[in-house]
Amino acid sequence: MKRRKGIRTGRLADWIYPRRCALCDGVLGKGERYVCSLCRGDLPQPVEEPRCMRCGKPLTDLEKEFCFDCGHYEQSFERGRGIFLYQGRIRESMMRFKFRGRKEYGAFFGGMMLLYGRDFLLQVRPQVIIPVPVHWRKLRTRGYNQAEVLAEIISSGLSIPLRTDLVLRKKFTVAQKKLNRKERKENLKRAFVVLPEAGRYERILLVDDIYTTGSTVNAIAGKLKEQGAGQIYVLTACIGGGD
Repeated sequence: MKRRKGIRTGRLADWIYPRRCALCDGVLGKGERYVCSLCRGDLPQPVEEPRCMRCGKPLTDLEKEFCFDCGHYEQSFERGRGIFLYQGRIRESMMRFKFRGRKEYGAFFGGMMLLYGRDFLLQVRPQVIIPVPVHWRKLRTRGYNQAEVLAEIISSGLSIPLRTDLVLRKKFTVAQKKLNRKERKENLKRAFVVLPEAGRYERILLVDDIYTTGSTVNAIAGKLKEQGAGQIYVLTACIGGGD
């Protein structure tokens, strides 16, 4: 009887709060998971080669090895990979996931990170996954940390330990997208606290939703290495252009 009641409760919840397509936000039909059948037939393509050898941004010049940022500025992490280019439907979907309560989109983005990022993850062999933390004020407003939602899926899919207690965000900062590079770096000074225990890991994977200039992951990677951590790698659902 309890099982039947659970099924009815689940169906009632779907009726009151219908599951939405992660791409068009339309209500999913019976048997549809994550994206609707129409969007499934036209899924955005992941970023492919040529990519920046450091951060993974897509490159249009076949002779280049690094994007502008990685070619001109020092990075604190070893390598990164972003799954989708941050534009069009993906950008709109990410905004709903991040700011409009569509936590269920995490299943789609996390699944794509597992699917298209698997080779990268098997190459770098992280010992632990750390999601980029959000300040408690933002967490209270949103109800969840989108980076942690993605990290949980990757951790579960590859049986890699997830640690949310090693890197903490102690300083509330304004949105990075409103700032230039210099302002972003200044904005993140003293924003993060890394516990000494993080220094025992030789290979750490940072997980976040979006990579643009890399200011946030660089700030965290630098703090991790100050504690003695080894190589830092980055995996994100979305990434900006590299030229």
